[in-house]
Amino acid sequence: MTIVKKILSHTHALRLLIIRELSSRYKGTVMGAFWLFLQPLIMVIVYSFVFSVIMKVRMPGMDNSYHFALYLMAAMMPFMAFQDAVLSASNSLFANETLLHKSTLPPILLPLVPMIATVVTEVVALLIVMLAAYLLLEQFSYFLLLLPVLVLIRLCFSIAIGLIIAIMSVFIQDLRQALGLLLTMLMFLTPILYPVDMIPAEFLPINNLNPMYHLLDAYRAVLLRGELPEIGLLYVAGFSVLLLIMAIYFFQKTIERAKEFV
Repeated sequence: MTIVKKILSHTHALRLLIIRELSSRYKGTVMGAFWLFLQPLIMVIVYSFVFSVIMKVRMPGMDNSYHFALYLMAAMMPFMAFQDAVLSASNSLFANETLLHKSTLPPILLPLVPMIATVVTEVVALLIVMLAAYLLLEQFSYFLLLLPVLVLIRLCFSIAIGLIIAIMSVFIQDLRQALGLLLTMLMFLTPILYPVDMIPAEFLPINNLNPMYHLLDAYRAVLLRGELPEIGLLYVAGFSVLLLIMAIYFFQKTIERAKEFV
């Protein structure tokens, strides 16, 4: 609770740092923040064309050839937000070395800033997927009101993993190099590019332990199926909160020692 109070007492600084983080991504570009909308829009168009027009991939029980592209995008967008959050957190202490040593800001704000910033890009991407689902599949339901809850759970899980990675990356330099590979492995081991029905029965218990599977399936349930997410989402929510508490404790206990290596 002490660190939460510290963060809340620096909400103005946190807001300014998030704005700086977002603006720095598009600084010097001609279209600026318009890239927030253009990037996910292009991805939806390209995925729809490749998988629906060229490859004509169809989901079992779905007649619409555009369903697979949207099936892919509905899970890919939040996973990419998680991936960006973890990757940015892994380098946050090194990238903000001056602030870490000379600023009075709580050190935990440094990895928090880029991870919270991913919410903006994720929300924009989800709005485009939601619009595409309405136009191509005529799918729209009141369960879309649950999207903010899913984004919040995704953010909690990302911050929990990110805080641990931020500290571990200081002591284990190879972790930053291996992190991209580990996240790619996670993407292929999670039913993102394929339906869960394709997983052999003997591996289903392992898949059911994967928090990302339940979280991404909840996104698909809300965006594409127009139904309430399955009970596994509660497991992910509880696990994320517990892991977040442990991660904050771990970060606070090790940050002073980590400063010696940054």
